[in-house]
Amino acid sequence: MAILTWSNQLNVGIPSVDAQHRRLVEILNRLDEAVAVGDEPRAILDLVAALIDYTDYHFKHEEELMRAGNYAADDFELHCQQHRDFVATVVAEQQKAIAEPDRVSNALLEFLVGWLSSHILYADKKMAQAINDTHPDNPEALKQQQTDIMQSNLYSALRESETRFRALADLLPALIWITNAQHVPIFCNRYWLETLGLAKTELNLENWMQLIDAQDRARVRQSYLQAAVDLQAVQLEYRLLPAGKPPIWVLETAVPRLRGNGRFAGLMGCGMDISVQKQAETALEGLVEQRTQELRIANETLLIEKNQESLLNQQLKEAQNHLLQSEKMASIGQLAAGVAHEINNPLGYIYSNLNTLRQYLQDLLKLSEAGERLAGQLPADHAEAQTFRNLQKSLDLAFIKSDLPDLVNEAMEGAVRAKKIVQDLRDFSRIDTQELAPFDLEAGLNATLNIINNELKYKAEVVKEYAGLKPFACVGAQLNQVFMNLLVNAAQAIDDFGKITIRTGYQDNDWLWVEIEDSGRGIPADIRNKIFDPFFTTKPVGKGTGLGLSLSYKIVQDHRGRIELESTPGQGSRFRVCLPIR
Repeated sequence: MAILTWSNQLNVGIPSVDAQHRRLVEILNRLDEAVAVGDEPRAILDLVAALIDYTDYHFKHEEELMRAGNYAADDFELHCQQHRDFVATVVAEQQKAIAEPDRVSNALLEFLVGWLSSHILYADKKMAQAINDTHPDNPEALKQQQTDIMQSNLYSALRESETRFRALADLLPALIWITNAQHVPIFCNRYWLETLGLAKTELNLENWMQLIDAQDRARVRQSYLQAAVDLQAVQLEYRLLPAGKPPIWVLETAVPRLRGNGRFAGLMGCGMDISVQKQAETALEGLVEQRTQELRIANETLLIEKNQESLLNQQLKEAQNHLLQSEKMASIGQLAAGVAHEINNPLGYIYSNLNTLRQYLQDLLKLSEAGERLAGQLPADHAEAQTFRNLQKSLDLAFIKSDLPDLVNEAMEGAVRAKKIVQDLRDFSRIDTQELAPFDLEAGLNATLNIINNELKYKAEVVKEYAGLKPFACVGAQLNQVFMNLLVNAAQAIDDFGKITIRTGYQDNDWLWVEIEDSGRGIPADIRNKIFDPFFTTKPVGKGTGLGLSLSYKIVQDHRGRIELESTPGQGSRFRVCLPIR
């Protein structure tokens, strides 16, 4: 393809200059062709070097002619400056091409075409007219002549370029089309027409749009309109509907065509048939969806199993800790039972000896009274009588006689109380007894109060409001443990000194209940649903295990009962243990 076609219109009237101009045009066309077909960078650089060398030779010849022809000094200097500017620009582009061999700048080709046309058709023609001493043309006439010649050359080049484009487009296995500014198709290549089964005579905007699947048509039309507004390329996928054939999936790039003044002239598109790829994607998506579903089901199953495992582990941990707590209580109970047994034996003979001592004291008091009577019957100056009276006075026998019974009675009362505590301890310590047996809950409460009396007496006044519960079939030692936990917690909830009320009663003849109410701090609403959880505690680290209420809840649950809670922060709490009678 010729970027500039030589004609006699390009002659300036000096044969040697015209021949050299013709040679420069040939080099330029060869350079353009080499760039267009993608010759080796070395070959292109050689052409650029040849252009520079020949231009240098041509410029020297022109400058000699201007000197010999007495060319005007100002015009001569301007002409030579144009020569120097040309060489500087071409050499700079040559250096760029050397540094980056894979390209010759389009700017170089555009510069060469523009320079040759303006220089040959204007500056050189003006020079030739001056040297030949011919009547110079009007500058405006020269410029109009230059424009006419270039338009003629460019129209020929454009027609040749268009012919080559259409021939190439018809050979390509791609859907290539061109529209005008109104988006009417003005060209569709042979592959497009054959694929869609449409003749050139049938090509119009309506037929073209109807070939696009109705589900995609509005989106495609909107993309074309947007490309025309933004003057930006767009890429889209859509379906075409060939006559009598399955839909074709197309991946298309559409780019705007612009006039020299930048105005929109239409679109040019190139699409590739990606139906096979789409089928593969659809099959892959189905397979991925199937695998995803299988994986989702597997994950859900695994999550369920994991949750079940976590629940079982939690239950096992709770059971282990409850068992550990029960074992601890059983060990403590066995130790308490042993201690109670060991204490009970000496308490037995202490109590028995105190009874005997009381009898002996009564006998000694009778004997003392008899001695006093005998001493009273002796003469006042009798030596033995005087000795007796002196001894009676020195020992304060009257005080001893009044104080001894009180001392013995207090010792007897202490021994009785100690025996009661030991008995309560023995009853409370039967933690290993798991069989149901009739049990007096109120007696169990009293025994528990005896055991933890030291915990309560400095913290609260204990008020009993018993309803007189009948013996109830249960594991009494376990319920005693529940009462102990609730009573100790009630005492610990009281900051200074408060009140703990214990109530019992029946409900609907099917349930009995034991209620423990305190005047302590109360339980905040946000933790009430956690207080029966294993290991939950509001006490400082090292002060509580968090198992007391959890174990109590389980014991009551094992008895088919429930624990109810009412609490008001700052006023106190009330725990009610409800147990079924049947």
